[in-house]
Amino acid sequence: MTKEIVKKLHPQEKKILLALKKIDSGNAKKISKSSHLSEDSIHKAAHWAELKGLVKHKKTVEKRIMLTEEGKKYLKEGLPEKKLVEKVYEKPLPLSDIKIPNMNIALAWAKKMGWVSFHEGKIEATPEGKKALKEQTPIEKLMKTGSGTEHELKDLEKRNLAKIKEIKTITYKLTGKGEDIVPYISKTGEELGQLTVQDIKSGKWKKKKLRAYDVSTPVPTIYPAKLHPYTKFLNNMKKKLITLGFQEMKGPFVELAFWNFDALFMPQDHPARGIHDIYELKNPTTGTISNKGVMKRVEMTHKNGWITGSKGWGNWDQKNATGLVLRSQTTAVSARTLASGIKPPEKFFTISRNFRPDVIDAKHLIEFNHCEGIVIAERLTFRHLLGYLEKFASMVGIERVRFKPGYFPFTEPSVEMFGNHPKLGWIELGGAGMFRPEVTRPLGVDYPVLAWGLGIDRLAMISLGLDDIRKLFSSDLDFLRESKML
Repeated sequence: MTKEIVKKLHPQEKKILLALKKIDSGNAKKISKSSHLSEDSIHKAAHWAELKGLVKHKKTVEKRIMLTEEGKKYLKEGLPEKKLVEKVYEKPLPLSDIKIPNMNIALAWAKKMGWVSFHEGKIEATPEGKKALKEQTPIEKLMKTGSGTEHELKDLEKRNLAKIKEIKTITYKLTGKGEDIVPYISKTGEELGQLTVQDIKSGKWKKKKLRAYDVSTPVPTIYPAKLHPYTKFLNNMKKKLITLGFQEMKGPFVELAFWNFDALFMPQDHPARGIHDIYELKNPTTGTISNKGVMKRVEMTHKNGWITGSKGWGNWDQKNATGLVLRSQTTAVSARTLASGIKPPEKFFTISRNFRPDVIDAKHLIEFNHCEGIVIAERLTFRHLLGYLEKFASMVGIERVRFKPGYFPFTEPSVEMFGNHPKLGWIELGGAGMFRPEVTRPLGVDYPVLAWGLGIDRLAMISLGLDDIRKLFSSDLDFLRESKML
């Protein structure tokens, strides 16, 4: 039996067994020095030998902190929230007077840590903030030393200041069966694994021993080219919407405030139009509203309600509407489409990027994809809308959804949808509603319009089984190689 096993051993398996007999145990690097095989060859051959019960392995995992470029910058220059506290250490200052890099991040984290507070329109340092300037925070200590609690480690990852890399080491050792077989390996001598033309012509093959082949030996893993899993998810989502009769609509990333806000009946003093919820362009700062008819009707609707039955907001300034922003909601694409003169019944969708200032963590990014859609037809009701939303959730494998009343300036009634994530629990997937007459009438539409904006990134998280939204854009080769083809 022992001789039969030896006959079926690959030459590389034999070299590994002999090397392990000499060094007792070791990782691929150590075995390589003794066997003169590459580390890849060692892992493959050791796996084959392990299947035969000749070798066993032990896997150890060591966590190492790898600072991102942002983390390295903060380690060198200091945390932005500390810089903010330094600015207001002596006296409170208005927000407009504070000029520091990464102001949005600084303000968000300083408020979260309780280091600053707002008083009479000014930002002032709290006693906790002043004390923090004199001490090394847990985050700073972790970035410098690489050691800290699990909670601090997660905070570092949430802020995208570091990535936790797991270094895996595999150590191989002979089993009792392997120990018994080694003496027989040295007696077998050299074996031919492949015959050449010269061997056959010269007759040398008659004097050499041919190696027996084990057809059950595992073959190398093949990693063929394939789409990124998130790209594949988006493509599949588009195909499914098209099969439901939807047409794709498109719009620009750089958008007029008119289409991003005003055409959606958002008042010009709405908080969402503030600097901390949108990205404004530095150059150029303004554009031109080409559809003067729509602009005039939107203006009248804002000022006095026009013919919509509303009282409006009482004022409207064309200058504010011509400002250029990075699109913060794909509802702007829906507004442009409605204003293009479409005739019902029609169904449209878009899957595209939006941009909003935010603190990056497992659930939030500063740029994100939205699945926006509208349905225009006679006699549409709110129940039709809920049916569409449940259908979209089931399309990506989300079985449990919840709805709760919501508020959006451009829809009434409005609803928010939540989906159940196996690890993160209930997470918000998006909002929806029926466009108000103050939106549809100025755009030239006299029919009910169902509208929704779903966070396609979060839908993908649940569908792909991810617990961190940043993994959707991962370039980690191990993750990409192991992702499913279909």
